[in-house]
Amino acid sequence: MRLGIPLSSSKTQHYVNQAYVQYVAESGFDPILIPPELPVDTALDSFDGLVLPGGIDLDPIFYGEDNYTSYSSDPDKDEFERKLFHAVRLAGMPIFGICRGFQLIAREYLESDENMDEFLEFETHISSHNQVSDQTLARNIHQHFVDYVPAVLYGGDSNEVLSAPVNSMHHQCLIADFKRRGVLGVRAFRMAAWTRRGLKLKSKKGSYPVVCEAFRILKWGAPILAVQWHPEEIRDHELLRQFFNAGTKTKALETT
Repeated sequence: MRLGIPLSSSKTQHYVNQAYVQYVAESGFDPILIPPELPVDTALDSFDGLVLPGGIDLDPIFYGEDNYTSYSSDPDKDEFERKLFHAVRLAGMPIFGICRGFQLIAREYLESDENMDEFLEFETHISSHNQVSDQTLARNIHQHFVDYVPAVLYGGDSNEVLSAPVNSMHHQCLIADFKRRGVLGVRAFRMAAWTRRGLKLKSKKGSYPVVCEAFRILKWGAPILAVQWHPEEIRDHELLRQFFNAGTKTKALETT
């Protein structure tokens, strides 16, 4: 199976963190690098699924918000990856988002369904998640724990809530209301992992806000899984394999 990975651009080079290429290859797939100059329709013929990698912040201006917390942004990169994402989604190919990829999918999803504002909110800055900078930890070091549902994150039948360490490196985040942890919305948004780390919002009666660390979207044209941490750095090959090899089997995921 061929998995496309979009490239970033500098003044003289195209580039991507080699960890993503190694992650795809070590998981048993063929990495296909996609330059922004390649027409999207042409690019679709070269791969069977898409990996949206991490990277710099999305530009909040596109979503109607002041840009006062971005560490860096590139509107041209945003436009390229948005077009690529929606083209792949409409073509029905599976899409796996990592960190920035998670955030791009989340923001586009919120733009597409205003009813989700009741349950999901994108926050442009949250503290205590980028330990690579705050504690000078290596990218492959686990930094905090998330709660997760194996059936949603890896597939299978277990809906037991478990805990696992991850290596988050983000300061923007998606906040979800824990009281609706099941399937949300007409397109079936399903939270797969979450944490309270860095969240200052207090719980109110009947609600429990959390930082969403992983989600699936089941009914938006294509299978979609996104994680806020970096599985390519901690070599979680099972996550990628399960999604692209068996991720279309959604029977277990459609239970609430």
